[in-house]
Amino acid sequence: MHRLLKPLVYFLLYLITMAIMASSVLLKPHPFDSPLLSILRVIIVCFASVLLTRYTVYMFLSPWYSVIAKREKALLDHFVHDYQPLVSVMIPAWNESVGLTATIKTLLASTYKHLELVVVNDGSTDDSDFKMHKFLADYEREMAGIPRSERIEIVYRYQTNAGKGAALNTAISIARGDILISIDADCIVHERAVEHFVETFRDPRTQAAVGNVRIANTKGLIGTLQYLEYILGFGFKRADSLLNSIYIVGGAAGAFRKKVFEQLGGYDCKNITEDIELSTRIQKAGMKITYCPDALIYTEGANTLNGLMKQRLRWKRGRLQTFWKHRDLFFSLQPHHNKVLSWLILPLAVFQDVQIGFEPSFLLALYLFSFFSGDFSAFLSGVIIVFVMFLVQFWEKRTEYGYEFLVLSPIAWCLFYILTFVEFYALIMSIWLLIRRKEARWQKWARKGVNGQ
Repeated sequence: MHRLLKPLVYFLLYLITMAIMASSVLLKPHPFDSPLLSILRVIIVCFASVLLTRYTVYMFLSPWYSVIAKREKALLDHFVHDYQPLVSVMIPAWNESVGLTATIKTLLASTYKHLELVVVNDGSTDDSDFKMHKFLADYEREMAGIPRSERIEIVYRYQTNAGKGAALNTAISIARGDILISIDADCIVHERAVEHFVETFRDPRTQAAVGNVRIANTKGLIGTLQYLEYILGFGFKRADSLLNSIYIVGGAAGAFRKKVFEQLGGYDCKNITEDIELSTRIQKAGMKITYCPDALIYTEGANTLNGLMKQRLRWKRGRLQTFWKHRDLFFSLQPHHNKVLSWLILPLAVFQDVQIGFEPSFLLALYLFSFFSGDFSAFLSGVIIVFVMFLVQFWEKRTEYGYEFLVLSPIAWCLFYILTFVEFYALIMSIWLLIRRKEARWQKWARKGVNGQ
């Protein structure tokens, strides 16, 4: 029954999509005498148009990233040669028994060898500490006779539980590299990911970079939904990179020059999304953050709806906390602040949260209007825009994503309503936690491991 769930859901969503398209063509709209509902429809369309316009602009802007990146690489080839800095990969872990050693193995297979791994176990209560000691003993035996200068050094530290931010700060204090990369302990790192990160830092203007994160567990509906979301989100980071408006460098694939921490300090341990806070702080300091699409990192997404809701609650709560802390970045006139970020991207992020807060009532009103008036044009426009966005993303990277995911493009708009429900829950609960002055926690769900999905 579990295997039939996804095909059944896809089939039903295709029926709904085709019914809306058929209704728009076959049904003749007729006047619907309800001024209140008509006004509400106009408000809904205006709200939706703001974000759809942004996505449409991003859709046309993103392909230019490859053109400009290729030109900048050609220039760097003339001026920067033999750039081989020591790279420290920081891996914070809390009860990551399932995936920790698998993550380390993928890093040991990296094509870039001027590398050290710094693993900080943040007071785990599972058997990850035992597994790490065993792994290190086996690694020492395998490396016996090989000079330390010719192998990847692994530094392991176990500390009392203090949170992910504290674990990362411990790793920063240990790391010897000029470039520091944060990787979650449930990731599979592409063998050339570190190499591509280093390539990005050949540009002396780049102070931080975000890699290309993919969801690996796509057998279930929730995993597939996150896969689609990440493809669209990270595809749009190309546009954000061109505009230097990236304000989220996720912990699963973030890279930084060490001097960033020397100038700005470490992670904020009081913020539940320490990665978002640090990224926003870097932007606030006027530093450049770049997207590195070739630095591929595969991660395990939430396996259940409940797990996804817990994750998004933490993200939403932390982002609201970050926005409040750095509220002076909004509409800033400071010369070193990016105006596109301050005056457009950040306000739109808040606007999107406002829209999500009204989304259930908006959807109900729009559905009632369409049903009684026979006018499904508003629904159809959303279907078409989302379809085209995914079509562009998949077609450009069709050899990477696989043609089978093109099948999901026409129904992606409907799948995303599941995410809308999750985001609505996260927003309401975040506001409730703020009112009660309570914090969200470093949420976990039952791990199965990337390879086990």
